[in-house]
Amino acid sequence: MLDYRIETLLAVIEQGTLLKASEKLGLTQPAVSQHLKALEEQYGIPLFEHVGRKLVLNDAGRMVQQAAERTRQISRSLERELKHLLGGKKQYTMGATLTIGEFILPAYLGEYRQKNPHLELTIRIENTKEILSLLDRGEIDLALVEGPFPPDKYKSELFLMDEMIFIGSHGFLPPENRSIGLKELQRARLILREPGSGTRFYWEEYLRSHKINLPDSSVIMEVGSLSAIKSLVEAGFGCSVMSSRAVKKERLLGSLKTRPFSTGPLIREMHFVYTDDSPLPFIFDFRDFVYASPSL
Repeated sequence: MLDYRIETLLAVIEQGTLLKASEKLGLTQPAVSQHLKALEEQYGIPLFEHVGRKLVLNDAGRMVQQAAERTRQISRSLERELKHLLGGKKQYTMGATLTIGEFILPAYLGEYRQKNPHLELTIRIENTKEILSLLDRGEIDLALVEGPFPPDKYKSELFLMDEMIFIGSHGFLPPENRSIGLKELQRARLILREPGSGTRFYWEEYLRSHKINLPDSSVIMEVGSLSAIKSLVEAGFGCSVMSSRAVKKERLLGSLKTRPFSTGPLIREMHFVYTDDSPLPFIFDFRDFVYASPSL
């Protein structure tokens, strides 16, 4: 178990302010401040710089943070393995971004769970930024993400390739023999995922790589739910861009239509992401199961 002062330090870093950290920990702000002061006295060096009213980690603080995060991961891994020794079910937590968690992962998990009834799996679904934060804190064992991540910080392997497509309802797309070009994009009323999501990141990267400049006003709504975006597009509020896997059913039913981009397809990679402290036997077993499964 981590030293309570280290837990306080990590809470302050993750929550951003003493107030939010105190609320998360159930402590008063003076108690949080005392914990930080005690750490600085223990190490004999300040860990924060005061920038206005904010506390900002200095170099020493970042060193303590890295060691503390690693210690927390090891502690949680040890607690899990000790529970396994007591004969309980092996418990693992996976984190997935929205497209993967809602439209791809369930098809794999059902069969994997049947083949491994001794495992207890929990799934967390968030955007890429939050999933990586959960992995950093040791709150998930494996991340499946569609967004960017620093490759020098994590271990990763390809999960699958995915195509993002432009979708709309009747009256919001050009005729079937026409593609989506600059003129169509400039007229589009876009309903997109929020910044921090993999879908939004790759859409903006696609625009940049093809030198397509759209006015800020082209995005009329930012929505954190793919299902809600699809409903809005079906209702005729606008158009969107998302994984072809996420709209498979709607395209079959004809409630959503798609047109190709005149500048070529938008292909992205989805990855397994983990750390040196992740439970590698479980990760490699699930990875091998996915690779051996028929392509979705």
